[in-house]
Amino acid sequence: MCISPIRLAAAAVILLLCTTLAPPLLAQQPTAQPAPPGQSPQKFSIVTQTWHRYPGLAVADITFQNGNDFGVRNAVVSCEFVDPKGKVLATRGSTVFQSFPPGKKKVDGIEFSLREKNAVPGSCRVISVTTIGGPN
Repeated sequence: MCISPIRLAAAAVILLLCTTLAPPLLAQQPTAQPAPPGQSPQKFSIVTQTWHRYPGLAVADITFQNGNDFGVRNAVVSCEFVDPKGKVLATRGSTVFQSFPPGKKKVDGIEFSLREKNAVPGSCRVISVTTIGGPN
């Protein structure tokens, strides 16, 4: 099978364009903004949690406290699920795609898949948040 010189040249041009244009295009993607100077988004925590259990699903209503002087968003939450004796059976995570201004905010209906039938919700903690630093 013979490849025509025109097709070979076209493939080379496409490859060249992809390798030279890809880094600038990737560089234009929005990135998370750092915390304002001297501040970090670590003053963000869970105040209360209420649970509802359905087959294969655990749903939490969680109140968050943002103790920072700036807003954060996209809280990643990790929750442990334990057996009746307190042994951890599973750990599940969920991202809350919302903004959190300073102060308290309640978010209802945060879902965690859960197949362990005897598991009950244990403790939850915030793994990470993104600082709001401008439009993305």
